Amino acid sequence: MIRFFHRSFNPERVLTHRRQAMLILLTGLTTLSMLAFSTAPADARVLPTATPQAVEVTLPDSGEPVILLPGNTARLVSPLKLKLLSKPGEDGLIRVELIGHDNRLIFRRLLDYTAYQGKTLLIEQEIPFEVRGDESARLQVILEDRKGKANFLASVQLTLLKIKGSETIGESPVNPRIKIESPLPGTSVKGSELVIKAGLKPVNDTPVVIEVLASDWHTLTSKILKLSIPADQTAFTPIEVKLPFKTGSKLPVTIRIRQESNSLITGSVLMWSEKVTLTP
Repeated sequence: MIRFFHRSFNPERVLTHRRQAMLILLTGLTTLSMLAFSTAPADARVLPTATPQAVEVTLPDSGEPVILLPGNTARLVSPLKLKLLSKPGEDGLIRVELIGHDNRLIFRRLLDYTAYQGKTLLIEQEIPFEVRGDESARLQVILEDRKGKANFLASVQLTLLKIKGSETIGESPVNPRIKIESPLPGTSVKGSELVIKAGLKPVNDTPVVIEVLASDWHTLTSKILKLSIPADQTAFTPIEVKLPFKTGSKLPVTIRIRQESNSLITGSVLMWSEKVTLTP
């Protein structure tokens, strides 16, 4: 048995909070019970015991978070039960948000996993909500870099129900959505043209935006691609983009691929990124 201790652990405080999250540290195949006491900022406490448990889940090579539950198009009542596979962002945080049909923020929680940087985590959360009637919503998970800029986003479309009786679990998770062929993360690209080859499983029929961002996050170059959702939605749609560039010295950049919403709930529904270096 593996034991974890936290100096500020207070049993009386734990009893006053109902929301409990389960975190599975895949590297050691260890299950940890964790509490999140508030939505923003989030607070996590590691309980003093943990028992080993086998897990048969993997994170995509791309590093994108995977929402295992609920599935896309799920219909559910409160509390929403989230099951998520992810690594913490560069800042050590994982941001979970639930957005209503009118773009209002129903729920936000910042999970602080700085102590587990680089580890693959299986996280379970209960998300309470209140609606006056059945309502469309989007559940999204966001990872950010050290500067607070979003570089990964995964989402599912949901229907929040006021009363029980018509719940569904939704579609199976898509894992992964993006499979990069070139350039590989952390590599250098030499010359005057950046060639991006990847396979993508689109979320919807909106155009895919491919951007190259400087360290200050302004766009150096970009391209918009119109993709059709294939009949076989388990298959990757190949994409190849050639972006010209010119630099007189080594230039660290971020390649970002994103897709926007096609519903009344605005914003990105998919985001993926990697870092490379452009050289003369």
